[in-house]
Amino acid sequence: MAERIIQPQAARAGSWSSVQQVVARHPVAAFLIICYAVNWAVVVPWFRTRTDILPVDLRLWESLGTILGVALPAFLVAAATGGRAGVRDLARRCLRWRVGARWYLVALGAMPIAMLLAAIALFGSAPLHTLGDNWELQFTLVLPQLLLLIVLFNVAEEIGFTGLLQERWQDRYGPLKASAMVTVPFALFHVPILFAENGLAFALVFLPILAVMHLGARIVLTWLYNSTMRSVLLVGLFHACFNATVTSASKLIPGPEGTAALLGSGIVIVAAVVLVVATRGRLSYEPKPAVQSVAAPQ
Repeated sequence: MAERIIQPQAARAGSWSSVQQVVARHPVAAFLIICYAVNWAVVVPWFRTRTDILPVDLRLWESLGTILGVALPAFLVAAATGGRAGVRDLARRCLRWRVGARWYLVALGAMPIAMLLAAIALFGSAPLHTLGDNWELQFTLVLPQLLLLIVLFNVAEEIGFTGLLQERWQDRYGPLKASAMVTVPFALFHVPILFAENGLAFALVFLPILAVMHLGARIVLTWLYNSTMRSVLLVGLFHACFNATVTSASKLIPGPEGTAALLGSGIVIVAAVVLVVATRGRLSYEPKPAVQSVAAPQ
């Protein structure tokens, strides 16, 4: 009787051990398979219509795709490859907040200031007048959207793409090449969302444009990540601030639809070029110190 109870438990343990070994051997492939499977699952129409309840033009189903399809698989891969130590390391980088006040100014202030200055340079004083006439939008639209993006979207998104992929690849290929490599799966990650909103044809046409636009942002994010002692939190704050700034600027900047997005992308592309030149492609990257084994005294 005892053997009949123990055997199923042993079988389940063996099955989990086999899955863990496969994930440990192919961590990037395992992460991307789960990521894309979950994100295609959440765009099913019946699921979207039952979870589209967030305010300020944000969608809960998209957030679930990010949390369950990016953040959770990143921790599962960390557990399979590094055990508890790997999970603790990823969690510490996700919660690393003691990085200096200046980096919070960069993460939360650089993009709004740059966007405002660029808008004034292109359109004169019109954006300032619109901002003054609609100052209440900063509290009714921008701040709520920024908080939701931080809590439900962009920090979770960067747990996978920065905390796992960028961290893994830059130690192997260098920060600049790793940034270009991360851009590809990040762009593919958005195909289901683009498909759900605009159709598959638009998603495939817009995909290379998104990749080019994101490459500049990814270089800036990599530099910020390495400059803040590998803080995923600060990267997520910058990402959320970029999205909130572009969304709010679209209501303040004159011109056709998409002007604010192009302007924001142009800003990060220029910043990326400056950072690559200034750091000679290192993007503040410092290799992890090698762990040396100490021979036991005889």
